[in-house]
Amino acid sequence: MNVSCQSIINMDRPWQGITDLKNAGFDRIFLSIYVKFPELSEKAMEEKLLRKYSPETVRERYETVIDKCRENNIQIVFLKAPVVPPKADRYAILPMMETSITQSLELCRRTGCEFLLIELPIQLVENSGEEEQAAHDYLVSAAVKAHQYGVMLLLKNQARNVGGHLIRGFCAEAVEAVEWIDMLNSQIGYEAFGFCVDIGICNICGNDVQTFINILGKHLRTVILRENDGRKDVSMLPFSYADSETDWLGAIRGLRDISFDGELAVDFSSTCSSFSPILRPVLYPLARQTAEYFKWQIEMENNLKNYKKLVLFGAGNMCRNYMKCYGEKYPPLFTCDNNPKLWGTMFEGLEVKNPEVLKELPRDYCVVICNIYYREIEAQLREMGIENIGYFNDEYMPSFYFDRLDREE
Repeated sequence: MNVSCQSIINMDRPWQGITDLKNAGFDRIFLSIYVKFPELSEKAMEEKLLRKYSPETVRERYETVIDKCRENNIQIVFLKAPVVPPKADRYAILPMMETSITQSLELCRRTGCEFLLIELPIQLVENSGEEEQAAHDYLVSAAVKAHQYGVMLLLKNQARNVGGHLIRGFCAEAVEAVEWIDMLNSQIGYEAFGFCVDIGICNICGNDVQTFINILGKHLRTVILRENDGRKDVSMLPFSYADSETDWLGAIRGLRDISFDGELAVDFSSTCSSFSPILRPVLYPLARQTAEYFKWQIEMENNLKNYKKLVLFGAGNMCRNYMKCYGEKYPPLFTCDNNPKLWGTMFEGLEVKNPEVLKELPRDYCVVICNIYYREIEAQLREMGIENIGYFNDEYMPSFYFDRLDREE
């Protein structure tokens, strides 16, 4: 599994933004392509604006960004195609959409990325048969072009605005998304489409995220991690919204269920925009650590599978939850603890030992830390000469004990 982030870059002067992302540890980003589609009310649009941000200028405008990313060994992992505004005339914009898709695919070729994320405009996804057929024809046409560039198209769950309220839109139901992808891939004759789950849209639409992800299964290629208040379509850094109801528990459990191994992309563009440009670089390392935290949580069980022989470090609440969830599947030889009062006792069916016995372990054993003081215990183990160290955390387990141990120190 890889982690990346939305590019927070000034497209006219991209050097500093790319350097800041690189210094924060990001070597993978995704790029949103911006296009100004004329609306019916914009007859008097400035020629300069239309010329600069028209679909025909996509490739030219993003060449510098691509060059700077390449110089810094930053990979652009997928592109997000331009989004059409809801007021634009459907018949007037279709040729422009086709042009912008072609230009975006040219950028995919230049960057070497395999995926282009596309959103269907509201003009093509109303409920009538005519619009559904138009959406179908557009997607097939786009897929044929993408195949020529060796690119897979990604659909995503979308919300739509009705009377100022965001509700479920195209592919906001997992069953609908799977039906569209399977139908299109079957008709085209190859795997032309995959899916991207936007957790922010799931929050707005009130989806059961774990079920959503499980239904998508093998179709899921990328996940966009972002926070919002469940009403406004903004992109806050995960865990940064105090009253958030984002279902991170369901997201992590669902991605574990399907052994997700695609791209985790954190989008914190709204958080960045609320800070002074001088302070924004401070956010990038936090965003990187947040993305790595999700990766760690999602891969936790897969990592346990790789430990052929293991012992635990810790004889408390986290050890209890380990034994409840994984004690039978991945049984440890024993556990140890720094509390000498526990040495020689039995805890959750395991003998509790002095950590000093870990020095006698064969090198093929892994010591899995089951305690929130990871850094301190890891340092202790390193000083003892132990290198094969794993980490367990019970925040997002399939089940856990709600009661807590109450011990006297």
